[in-house]
Amino acid sequence: MLFASKEFLFFFLPLALLAFHVARHISNGKIAVNILIIFSLIYYSWWEIEFLFLLLLSVSLNYLFLRLILLNSSKLILAVGLLFNLGLLAYFKYRNFLIENIELLFIGSSHSFEKFSAIIIPLGISFYTFQQIAMLIDARDGTIKTLPPFLNFVQFVTFFPQLIAGPIVLFKEVREQIEALQKNQFDGLNVFGPGLAIFSFGLFKKVCLADTIAPFADLAFNSHQIISTLEAWAGSVAYSLQLYFDFSGYSDMAVGLGLMFGVRLPFNFDTPFRARNMTNFWKSWHITMTRFFMLYVYSPIALRLGRFAQFNLKNIFLIFFLTVLTPTIFTFLLSGLWHGAGWTFVMFGCVNGLALVLNNGWRMLKMPKLPFLISWSLTMLSVLISFVYFRSESIEAAHNFITAMFSIEHFFFPNWLELYAEKIGVPWKSLPVLTSGSYSVKFLIILAILSVLSVRMPNLSKCYEKLKPSWTLASAIAFMLIMSVGFLDRPKVFLYFQF
Repeated sequence: MLFASKEFLFFFLPLALLAFHVARHISNGKIAVNILIIFSLIYYSWWEIEFLFLLLLSVSLNYLFLRLILLNSSKLILAVGLLFNLGLLAYFKYRNFLIENIELLFIGSSHSFEKFSAIIIPLGISFYTFQQIAMLIDARDGTIKTLPPFLNFVQFVTFFPQLIAGPIVLFKEVREQIEALQKNQFDGLNVFGPGLAIFSFGLFKKVCLADTIAPFADLAFNSHQIISTLEAWAGSVAYSLQLYFDFSGYSDMAVGLGLMFGVRLPFNFDTPFRARNMTNFWKSWHITMTRFFMLYVYSPIALRLGRFAQFNLKNIFLIFFLTVLTPTIFTFLLSGLWHGAGWTFVMFGCVNGLALVLNNGWRMLKMPKLPFLISWSLTMLSVLISFVYFRSESIEAAHNFITAMFSIEHFFFPNWLELYAEKIGVPWKSLPVLTSGSYSVKFLIILAILSVLSVRMPNLSKCYEKLKPSWTLASAIAFMLIMSVGFLDRPKVFLYFQF
């Protein structure tokens, strides 16, 4: 039951909103929150009811770990809690990958790999596991000082707008909001209206933009023939736009749904394709994931290595290696693996990690600022290459795709351009490196429009407080909803549901 499905839009969501708000008015906030928990569990079990028991097990044991940590602040209990959560991820998400590669390393083949291939990754396991890991660490560090009621904890973890694909929420961001809902403190139309607007905006981005460009990206990446240089570049840009509008659209829908139920979730994207360096890109792309890795992976490593370097090293290159390169590469390797169990995701993390190291090294050496066009182009080049690895089925396929992007031998032009050239008398056939390709004028127009929209669209999730009731806003919401509903029957899938 995707957010962009008829079942959700016309059945589940209206019923959940009606039950929640009716309970608030005729009973009390605690009943309304409990009803919301029930609907969240129904939403999750809609996919695979077996995974509901895994989710409840994870929530129950993590609440126990949280209670024990708050009682005695034990590092041992924290370690056990982390091992439990990471063990779940390792078993369901990385078991096949680890077994396959161990067998290939020591045996030279993976004869017994097929017997493990039936393991299905529980939906959203990375997201709800990371939220609980963050909560345990915050409790150990003193950021969380008191144990919340169990149902409040359940509401935090299972809240259906962000349960499947984020954003990754910290407990301190929503604790007071959940308590306020239980006291029946709700801002009413002050947040419901903007929530509906943001949800409609996100739905439009997903259904009308991401799903429109998706076939062209698939055409490039699923081709079993040599593609042209222009097709490779167009395909990489198309997939980057698909990924952006897909996930930012989902994140907007999550934020909008949260507001409709009185919960302000953190926004997750802030026009990342405007970034002029990789640091700014990752500050505006999947913001909550970046925050998690910075807080709980990068910072602890960098602080410890920084203290060692401060007292034991004088060589600036060794200091840079320990304090910048090592924590950055390690963090992004983990980030890559978090996205998926495969070497392509490892390479995705490596490319982004190396680009960030170069970015930070340039800044630390106090090198002159590059002109905007050059710095932006280098940033987008790094992003596009990393997304090629992200999308490709194998390392070999990714390398072939990247080779096509920079190959003069395969600098093909689309066949429609060839026909036009022949009409005006250009000797097309006499140019050996120019042969026909497949992309149409329609695709190039769509690509150009979406490229402009990716840097010009406002971030409503960030500025929802400025949204005021008006006929203009109502008309925009109606237009986006009508357009989105008209495209609901097209094949669709949220790309980030695999994580």
